[in-house]
Amino acid sequence: MVVINDILKYSAISELSDGLKGLAISVFACIVSLLLLMLYWIFAYGDNIRVSFGF
Repeated sequence: MVVINDILKYSAISELSDGLKGLAISVFACIVSLLLLMLYWIFAYGDNIRVSFGF
């Protein structure tokens, strides 16, 4: 809990209101979970995925 309080106190979002802090943290958590889900998907099904690059 001390780490979270230090992050909220010394980060760029320290001057925002509590609602905007919560929104910023929620958006960050959603992005991180989406990236972890995509990483799992690549590891689980990566051998069956055909990647094609088009011009």
